[in-house]
Amino acid sequence: MCVHNRDRALCHRLDAADAPRLERCGPSCANAARAAQHANHLLQHAQPLEKQAASEALPGPLADRLSQRVGQLRAPADRHVDDRINAQEPTA
Repeated sequence: MCVHNRDRALCHRLDAADAPRLERCGPSCANAARAAQHANHLLQHAQPLEKQAASEALPGPLADRLSQRVGQLRAPADRHVDDRINAQEPTA
């Protein structure tokens, strides 16, 4: 999800458009925002890849690439969990 702020948008480095360029969207952009459902989806996608990477039947280079992809999926999900703001009930 993009919370488009043109001044921080990585997708605007090459042009002067006022709308986000979704084909250039990247996970490291300051405008990228994730809800819990997005983080959960990333983790669900990473789980089967992690199991495949752990398989002894898989050639080493392919297992390494799968492990790298798992890390790419887990990093933003973990960052979301670490950085999220939880609404708290007022204390009496």
